[in-house]
Amino acid sequence: MDPLCPLPPPSSSRFTTPLIVVGLSATTMFGAIKLRLAWKNAQKSHIHEKETRRRLEEERSMLQRSLEERKAELKKREKERSTLQRSLEEREAELEKRKQAELWDKREIEALRNTVTLAERKVEEVKGLNSGLKNRTNSLETQNRQLGAELKQVKVEHQQAVQLLDVRTAELKGAQAFLTKTDQFSGADIIKLVEELNGEIMQAAASMAENLVVEAKKVNGHEEGSESGEIKEAYGRTEEIVGFRMAELLKASEHHEDPILIQIAFQANMAAYTHWIVSSWCFESPEDEHMLSEIYARVREAEEQAISGRWRQLTRTHLQRMLSQEPDMATDMAHGFASIALTAGVKGSYDSIFERIMTNFGERIGVVMKTAQRLNKTVGEGVTSCDLEAFYIAPNVLYSADTMADALGPTTTSDRGETILCTTDLGLVRAEKVSGSIGDWHESVLLKPKVVLQSGLSSLTGEPEEPI
Repeated sequence: MDPLCPLPPPSSSRFTTPLIVVGLSATTMFGAIKLRLAWKNAQKSHIHEKETRRRLEEERSMLQRSLEERKAELKKREKERSTLQRSLEEREAELEKRKQAELWDKREIEALRNTVTLAERKVEEVKGLNSGLKNRTNSLETQNRQLGAELKQVKVEHQQAVQLLDVRTAELKGAQAFLTKTDQFSGADIIKLVEELNGEIMQAAASMAENLVVEAKKVNGHEEGSESGEIKEAYGRTEEIVGFRMAELLKASEHHEDPILIQIAFQANMAAYTHWIVSSWCFESPEDEHMLSEIYARVREAEEQAISGRWRQLTRTHLQRMLSQEPDMATDMAHGFASIALTAGVKGSYDSIFERIMTNFGERIGVVMKTAQRLNKTVGEGVTSCDLEAFYIAPNVLYSADTMADALGPTTTSDRGETILCTTDLGLVRAEKVSGSIGDWHESVLLKPKVVLQSGLSSLTGEPEEPI
């Protein structure tokens, strides 16, 4: 029974029952149809609602995915923006370090900063901003390449400047070395070495004089007719070494009891020869020595002391290195001893006397020569702030107590104008050019040379002073 149909009232007639039944059936059928239609409509509505919900769900999912994609894109853009921001800061730091950016660079950087600030406020414009930043990055890369090329050029120029600086530094060091006034030895060192040389000369001369056998002469001096050509030649060489007066004393005096004159002559021979050694440039021929001395005299006159001293130092150093062999100076000196001995009356031929001297005293003479060569190197190469020269007085020069010392004791004969016989001990003179002048020198005697006077020799031998 259709619940929608109302029940008849209980007071209805029985005749009305069939009608009621018919009506009820029709009503029921209509209600069923209506219910079916309502059910179908409800089903359609449910299906439509379900389809609508499904579509809405799909749209929601799509929107969710789209939102996530947007978020991922925004995160990616934010990361790119951070990367670009760091890159920008690095470029700015690099440009700031190099200090080569100009005014338009500053405006571009400021514009880029504004662009970055705007990008932070409007994330939705990241794509456009990214494109702008890429363009700016390309521009900065171009600038970076340009700066790299400029840096490379600057490095090349810097390397060239460094090389030039090295060259100039080397030249300056060379100039400083050339102009240095620092001496390797002091004046006191040189004086000590000269005194050492004089001591060796005196000891060698005394030893040779004492060991030579000199016989008594038959007459005072050699008879003119008895002199051989060898003796005359020896006398001539002796006169060149010790002077005429000393040669005559050697020839005329007796030496077999006291060979003091021979010793003095030997000292004079060594003093003269070692003076030449100390002053020599290269121990070569007199012509070469004279030429070098003339050149040095011109250099000394024209240049400052530091330059002339350095020139002397370098010239002596390299000239003596060029010597093909060590000069045999001991042999040359021994020839002088042989001439003096033969003049003094030592028996034997010149060659035999020479051989005896070389055999017995060659080593000692060599020691004197080595000391003289060491003094040559010391004054020639070890001192540049001034000129230190061995001081030797030639025979027959007027005696002066200011620059000479009497080898045989104090003398009072200088007022009489006495001339010296010979020099036995070398002295030392210091000369320094007056700065800025031409040919003006400060000169001083650091060590007086010792000389022999006729008066001193007479007091030593006990013989009266006789002019020769």
